[in-house]
Amino acid sequence: MHLSDVARGASNVIMAVAICAAAAKPASATLYAWTLSGSGDVGSGFLTTAAADNGGFDIMSLSGQINDVAITGLLGGQPGGGYAFSPTGAFYYDNILYPSANSAEGALLDLGGILLSVAGGEANIWGTSAAPDGYSYYTYEAGRYVIQDNATTFRVMDPASPVPEPASAAIVMLGIVGLWLTRARLKAPGSVR
Repeated sequence: MHLSDVARGASNVIMAVAICAAAAKPASATLYAWTLSGSGDVGSGFLTTAAADNGGFDIMSLSGQINDVAITGLLGGQPGGGYAFSPTGAFYYDNILYPSANSAEGALLDLGGILLSVAGGEANIWGTSAAPDGYSYYTYEAGRYVIQDNATTFRVMDPASPVPEPASAAIVMLGIVGLWLTRARLKAPGSVR
């Protein structure tokens, strides 16, 4: 078997993988940076949304920190079809983002808001009005409400550098391998240029 046969076979495999990757459905998750600020609370991080839900988009993940306390995750997932109660029963939530501020309250989050896990308990950010500071942030730790801020500003924005889709990265890598194999074939003894 000659190197040219190997290169030809490899280029056929690369072409097939590239076609499959190009035909694959692109990732539909949208990444947003978020900030929270109020008289007693400051936070920032990232969240991702996916499928449309009740005029907004399901929040799939949430990370960051509030008041120098790490957010350890999104709680509850997507209850679907309305609000659900948190595991402790302290909050109700729906984990839906309204990027066009088209919730019933005219805010980015509705009264259900986002249920998140913080060190020591649960927390909830929700929208109460269309005003810039029309959001509330509460935590529930050790059986009691600990932090309460009823005039909080919550904002979302597209991050400066989007995360590349896995299919695009795979196509770039396949192209580099294809160029390397073509170069190796041209350098092989007895190859025709």
